Amino acid sequence: MGAADTDGDAAVAAVHHAERIVWVAGWRLQEERVLRELARTRGLACGRLEPRSEVIQLVTYDGEHLGHIRRETGGADGCWVAVPKERGEASGRYRSPLAAAWALARECGKDAQGRR
Repeated sequence: MGAADTDGDAAVAAVHHAERIVWVAGWRLQEERVLRELARTRGLACGRLEPRSEVIQLVTYDGEHLGHIRRETGGADGCWVAVPKERGEASGRYRSPLAAAWALARECGKDAQGRR
């Protein structure tokens, strides 16, 4: 392996790093937009991170950001998972987005009346 190969590898790594930074910034901008839309909602609310797709949705309760739900493909029909904001890892598998959103709310200490 020569110096040119090493330089090329470093350039590719730098481009991948820059792409990741741009992707994360875009994700955060989308989250901020949805949080503004849901800020005055009461109770459980979901908002699409990508307006044309329901695959990933931000979840709030009384305007408080709890995390997100997302559609997982695989198996016969796929499922929905809940991802708490504080943990960032999927928990549970649910048949519907509403079931996943309520599970997320319960995991975050919210009951049907919003009490902690």
